[in-house]
Amino acid sequence: MVLDRFFLWVFSIACLLGTFGIIFQAPSLYDQRIPIDQRLSEIRKHNVQFPPEHFHEPEL
Repeated sequence: MVLDRFFLWVFSIACLLGTFGIIFQAPSLYDQRIPIDQRLSEIRKHNVQFPPEHFHEPEL
């Protein structure tokens, strides 16, 4: 009976450590590069042409 509880604790700790080990090995946690969507949005900000202020959308 006591061994069952001991193995439950060992199994639970092994599962938690394994889970944290897998999560902390994710390359995105340690990648310091600027994400591609932020780089593209910076490029797009300079290339946007807004319509003139007197522009009115046609009514349907």
